[in-house]
Amino acid sequence: MWSKKEPIILWTTAYAPLLMLMLGGFLYRNDLLPQAIREERLSQMLGGRLWIAESGFLLAVLGGSLLLYRLVIVWLLRDIGKKVHSGSGGQNYAVRRFEKLPASDYTFFLMTLLLPRLALDYSSITNFAVSLLMIVFIIAVFVKTDTIATCPLFFVSGYRVFKGTISAHSREEEAEDRELRREVVLLVRGKDLDLGEKYRGEALKGNVYMISRSRTKIG
Repeated sequence: MWSKKEPIILWTTAYAPLLMLMLGGFLYRNDLLPQAIREERLSQMLGGRLWIAESGFLLAVLGGSLLLYRLVIVWLLRDIGKKVHSGSGGQNYAVRRFEKLPASDYTFFLMTLLLPRLALDYSSITNFAVSLLMIVFIIAVFVKTDTIATCPLFFVSGYRVFKGTISAHSREEEAEDRELRREVVLLVRGKDLDLGEKYRGEALKGNVYMISRSRTKIG
């Protein structure tokens, strides 16, 4: 299972695009960049069409962020993924129910990612510092509450994210004690889950489980 370190890395990486835009905007608007790429110089080179440079920077940030997302999530999931897929870690579970996470679950992250960039002028050191502190606070809340299921890094990990119910017990045992079933978030590689299959799974953090199909069928 993950410690506090992995969620901190996960969420800090998730906010990397905003952090890069904030820092780039602050340096650019305050003429703190190297002389060759300062606003006045770029304006002369591009005939006043600064939108070309700004668009290029935005595309570079998006491309770099996607690459960073991919590298970080593969690194974070590597060890536990090997254990689950090889069957050397975790335990066997049956999936009783599953569904995709609703889009509304990602609303808070998207709002915190977009609104500071749209609402504030980062030529001000005060605005820059306040926004940075706000991001640190949001990351701390995510880590404190073990919230990782809605992190966008999972979109580039090769895994799909579902809400579901799992159990390590038989249906007869579950009928006697409904508490044996667990309501969790599932990370699974490949297509939709099969309720007729048995899976090998291990908790990443809180109620988030990585699972992999086992060869054993269930009744």
